[in-house]
Amino acid sequence: MLRSVIIAGALLAATPAMAEPRCPTDPLAPLSTPKVPLEVQPRAAAAAASYGGMQYRRTPSLGPRDIALTIDDGPNPQVTPLVLRILARHCLKVTYFLVGWYAHAYPDLVRQEAAAGHFIGTHTFSHPDNLRRLTAQQAEAEITQGFEAAQGALGSGTAAERAQLAPFFRFPGLNDTAELSQWLAARRIAVVGADFGANDWMNISPQGIQHRALIEAAQTHGGILILHDSHMRTAEALDELITSFEQQGYRFVQLVPAPGAAAGRDPASILRVAAAAPRAPPQTSRTDRLLVVLRSWAARTAAFGRWLGAAIAHLWAAGMARFGH
Repeated sequence: MLRSVIIAGALLAATPAMAEPRCPTDPLAPLSTPKVPLEVQPRAAAAAASYGGMQYRRTPSLGPRDIALTIDDGPNPQVTPLVLRILARHCLKVTYFLVGWYAHAYPDLVRQEAAAGHFIGTHTFSHPDNLRRLTAQQAEAEITQGFEAAQGALGSGTAAERAQLAPFFRFPGLNDTAELSQWLAARRIAVVGADFGANDWMNISPQGIQHRALIEAAQTHGGILILHDSHMRTAEALDELITSFEQQGYRFVQLVPAPGAAAGRDPASILRVAAAAPRAPPQTSRTDRLLVVLRSWAARTAAFGRWLGAAIAHLWAAGMARFGH
């Protein structure tokens, strides 16, 4: 009798783990991505709640081998659908940080992201490389218009899709300021930075992206990972990268608003302050779109350009020295 009770108790204790639903197309992944809620209430000194070990504290609820995948700079009509299919294959939910211009241009992709269960944060309207170089009014307008574009894209969606809009903001280049942090804090918007990246914004191969991401994750013990769905090479790396992380024992989680953070809330409190700021309507001409793309591309490749210039100068000097001999 006692032996039967012990066996039954052991079976009951094992049932939750054994019965955890698995992803049908990725047996290494759970069916549902665990959620990590982020508080949006301001911190001391009226600064916004801020996350990501590159600049702020590590997200308290992230374990030592947890990875919260975040994706910047979309949506992109060539890349985003492929990324969404890869994420679905792994039953993985992520948090997007959209550029408002693209959200305005491709609202159907924003709704697809939300319908798939991904949360939607924002990343300014036109992705200036550094908000520190703008006036306070210009920077606030960039942030406001980014939220407005995401709200507009989700406006014709279902209630469930609209509820995926999160009060999360990521600074372009992670270039924050104390003043803008206070401005965001007053609107209960959290700043989401990162713990590590993969250099996928640089002109490197998909294999290079995977290699860099795995090295960075080992150094930071996981954390918030930034990728970009503005480059096809990221999509080409993503499937194997996710599998490699799973095989190494990392667990993917999704950053979501904490209960009471009012995901999907009416953004009137966000928009009201910038209502008086001069605000150009979204541009849709080919020339304007090209200018936005070129400006964003130039900002994201500045570091690579500096490295390339130094390398060329070194080769030139070496060549001249050899020629001189």
